[in-house]
Amino acid sequence: MSSAVTQTGAGADGAQRTLLRTKVEAAASTYQEVAGWEEVAAHAASLGQRVAIAPSLHAALPSLAAMLEGHGRTVVVPGEDDPAADVADVPVAIVAGAMAVAETGSVLVSEHELRDRVVTMLCQRLLQVVAADDVVDRLEDAAAWLAPRGGQAGFASLMTGPSRTADIERSLTIGVQGPDEVDVLVLTGADAAAEESTS
Repeated sequence: MSSAVTQTGAGADGAQRTLLRTKVEAAASTYQEVAGWEEVAAHAASLGQRVAIAPSLHAALPSLAAMLEGHGRTVVVPGEDDPAADVADVPVAIVAGAMAVAETGSVLVSEHELRDRVVTMLCQRLLQVVAADDVVDRLEDAAAWLAPRGGQAGFASLMTGPSRTADIERSLTIGVQGPDEVDVLVLTGADAAAEESTS
């Protein structure tokens, strides 16, 4: 885990992120505020030897792979031929969230290719990274973001915590249709807006 985790700030944005933290933790995920992508890489490196990166994030931020390799980790970016096999059961994966919704603790993940989707769904632990400027108050804000994108190819998911599945007898199982664990990392540093180009 990164040792340089910042505290939730004060003011309106701080109150919004405090609510987000509360909702994220209530959904059985972890919440951290980090200054930039190097802290994301350090956190991911502390969790596993193999780390998958969503192809769209890798294309937008190729330096992330180098950061992870600098920590001695093997980077996996799924290829075209069999992306599911490339990332199946990878211990840790990193994706960029388009926004986080404070009201529910959800992260909106917008994926336009199957290669991105398999990273989100087939890892054991998912790190969702969102810029602090992309934390919104309510689900209506997510709907407003989605409205002009209607009809476009791709997947858009509001993800709230790890995957949960229950049978008719209410026996709950974690991680059957998605990650076992989810970490929401909010980029708060001055350089985060420049680094985050995938929203």
